[in-house]
Amino acid sequence: MLLLHNNIFTCTCNTTWFIKWLNSTTATIPLLATDVTCDTPVAQRGRLVLTDMLACQYHYLSLVLYILLTSTLLVFVTLAVSSHLFLWDVWYIYHFCVAKLKGYSSQHSSQSCPYDAFVVYEKKDQAVSEWVMNELCVQLEERGDRPLRLCLEERDWIPGCPVVDNLCQSIHQSKRTVFVLTNRDVKSGNFKTAFYMAHQRLMDEKDDVIVLIFLEKAASNSKYLRLRKRLYRRSVLEWPTNPQAQPYFWFGLRSVLATESNKQYLQ
Repeated sequence: MLLLHNNIFTCTCNTTWFIKWLNSTTATIPLLATDVTCDTPVAQRGRLVLTDMLACQYHYLSLVLYILLTSTLLVFVTLAVSSHLFLWDVWYIYHFCVAKLKGYSSQHSSQSCPYDAFVVYEKKDQAVSEWVMNELCVQLEERGDRPLRLCLEERDWIPGCPVVDNLCQSIHQSKRTVFVLTNRDVKSGNFKTAFYMAHQRLMDEKDDVIVLIFLEKAASNSKYLRLRKRLYRRSVLEWPTNPQAQPYFWFGLRSVLATESNKQYLQ
């Protein structure tokens, strides 16, 4: 027989072994369920030793769960911030490494290109149409050491031919596809169709033919635009509001159109 009542017990998790022994011993302990109580700490004083020590059996489990939940939250926050800031960088590095491992190499289209550039713009916008005809065509086709040949919808498309067929032929028969954009025209259907077709040449022929000209300040929240500026900044041009800077704009555009597509990312 073991008499434990009226003794001073310290009820902490360090005495868990004592509770386990009480539950497994064959000795007779009178008043164990009524008078064997805790004295310290103060918050446990007067409570039964057996009932109050049960919580310590789950101490390590709660600690593990706390660590797991905290780690999961930190990983989630880190991934969310990294995805917002560096998603396109990681995407580009991943596909670049995959292409290197698979041994991809640049391919050249065997199809001849009678046009130097196919110009895509919104004909319904009078200001844009006037800029293309009076500025772009004059500067590229009539001036410079080597005049360029442009493909225009109203001048070079086959009458009666479906729009999709004309778009496809113009893009594949031109070395470059130049998109003359304003913030109003970006979401139009023809622009999206032409952009997808031009982008398909990058997928099929590894030939990046897209050149963007913004007559207004480009929207800075476009992930594609930010990525393109990082990969090939010279293919994204903005029409300068200062007339003194316009000769440099035409020089940059001619330089882009004259650069071979397989060498453009080296610049």
